[in-house]
Amino acid sequence: MAKKTGTAVATVEAKGGAVARKQEAGLPEYLKDYTGPRGTEGIESNDLTIPRIKIAQGTSDEVKDGTLKEGTLFLNLTKEVLAENGKPLAFVPLWRGKEYILWRPRKDNGGGILARAKPVVVDGRTRYQWDKPNTTFDVKVDGKIAAKWTTKKFIDEDGLDQWGSEIPGNADSGIAATAHHNYVIVLPELGDMVAALSLSRSSAKKAKNFNSILKLGTAPMWARLFNAITVDEQNDQGKFKNVDLSANGFASAEQFAVYADMAKGFAGKSIVVDQSDEDDEEVQTGPKAL
Repeated sequence: MAKKTGTAVATVEAKGGAVARKQEAGLPEYLKDYTGPRGTEGIESNDLTIPRIKIAQGTSDEVKDGTLKEGTLFLNLTKEVLAENGKPLAFVPLWRGKEYILWRPRKDNGGGILARAKPVVVDGRTRYQWDKPNTTFDVKVDGKIAAKWTTKKFIDEDGLDQWGSEIPGNADSGIAATAHHNYVIVLPELGDMVAALSLSRSSAKKAKNFNSILKLGTAPMWARLFNAITVDEQNDQGKFKNVDLSANGFASAEQFAVYADMAKGFAGKSIVVDQSDEDDEEVQTGPKAL
């Protein structure tokens, strides 16, 4: 199991900013005056796959095989532990965005992504455009109910983000396309590691509350420190672990300078958050649970 790296917050405050942070990370002295990578200018942010933070649920493979304890926050690609159950994970947001993902039901051949709808500006308003427009997907909801999901050019034309779209003709069925609120964040206590936080389904309300905090703030979001911590919750599907997000003051001046530069690299980009493994922690609830 991977272990945590050194504490970047203490390094920055005690030793003088980005230079000390880079020295702590192992860069030689002769590189101390460089403020960023060279030779990678042609690599755009949307050419990168950002690893996603997950919560280890009781049903997760990592918990079942004893690799992780329930409630642990970890990286989906490397399984690196970021915070144990109930322990706060400090982070600073660098970028936020929203997308819709049309997931094949997990009990239908193991699930997987069928299509993504990302934001585009059309006539001055934001719409979500499918990467596979005008396509029909044959699926089996809950592994047994046959359904057809058909995309149009934009999600507001096909209604796949609305209740009742999971099983066409059944108004009591769920939502076919899941809204994902995505955040690229930096972890100051873990060597300024960059990761993604993707909130959806059971965490959708958490995302809306967090968006409100960001929107009503008077400082750039990359100047603000937050904590993420796992909590126990319950819905119609049973008990599960969710994440609470809370404000925790501001970054130091040195950190802010570093994070502002990092945020510029993501500004205006379409970021790809790794969703290669469908979220075990995301529990879809029916309309009555809203």
